[in-house]
Amino acid sequence: MAVQEMSHDLRSGANDAGAEAPPRYTLRLLGGFGLERDGRAVTVPQGARRLLAYLGVRQRCARAEAAGTLWPGSHEERARANLRTMLWRLHRITSEPLVQEDDRLALAPGVTSDVATLGAAATALLAGGSPVGVGPGVPVLATGELLPGWYDDWVLTERERLRQTQLYALEALAERLTAQGRFSEAVQVALTAVQLEPLRESATRTLIAVHLAERNINEALRRFELFRADLGRELGVAPTPWLEHLVRGGPPADRSA
Repeated sequence: MAVQEMSHDLRSGANDAGAEAPPRYTLRLLGGFGLERDGRAVTVPQGARRLLAYLGVRQRCARAEAAGTLWPGSHEERARANLRTMLWRLHRITSEPLVQEDDRLALAPGVTSDVATLGAAATALLAGGSPVGVGPGVPVLATGELLPGWYDDWVLTERERLRQTQLYALEALAERLTAQGRFSEAVQVALTAVQLEPLRESATRTLIAVHLAERNINEALRRFELFRADLGRELGVAPTPWLEHLVRGGPPADRSA
């Protein structure tokens, strides 16, 4: 079951029980920073955002790791002091704790990160699991980039990691939908991957494979020619022989040959 539907079921179950459900916080890091309490925006000071965002990406980490990553140019004691200050500020933002503190730091149980949602959906797909259908799946996988406008070293690294995760998961989902004969959905998912990275051959190959599976040869050729033109204009290179063989002669009997 997809993370979004699981969260919905948990909330529904709590309401049905008759007890007042505790507030739920949603930490949004994809497409920009945001924190919501039961759907309403919560203001977070700029400094405290960095710690909350880091925990939203890492999920759980040692105090020394957080301090050293967020204040890389500071002496160890100063970095630890900065971390204590940020934790104190976070505790003052809401009546419920946002961060769980023990030997390691983590988001509190009532806080859900969209990065974690993306990671769970992608992991299920890449492991051959069966998250729910394409309807709720694509929005999770096609969310914006991590913290646009932030240029911390750790953000740049995680941004690229998440981008690759999105692309691989979208390609896997499109291939699965194609195998199930759900061509319209497969085309939409593959197009999402192509839009995220127009010069990524595996994304274009996935889209072309969908067109070929439903016998739309003209669409496959058109997409190949568009990709070849873009690749030549932007990078000065040509598509791989594998892609051209796929279009011109259909997939070889043994891809590894």
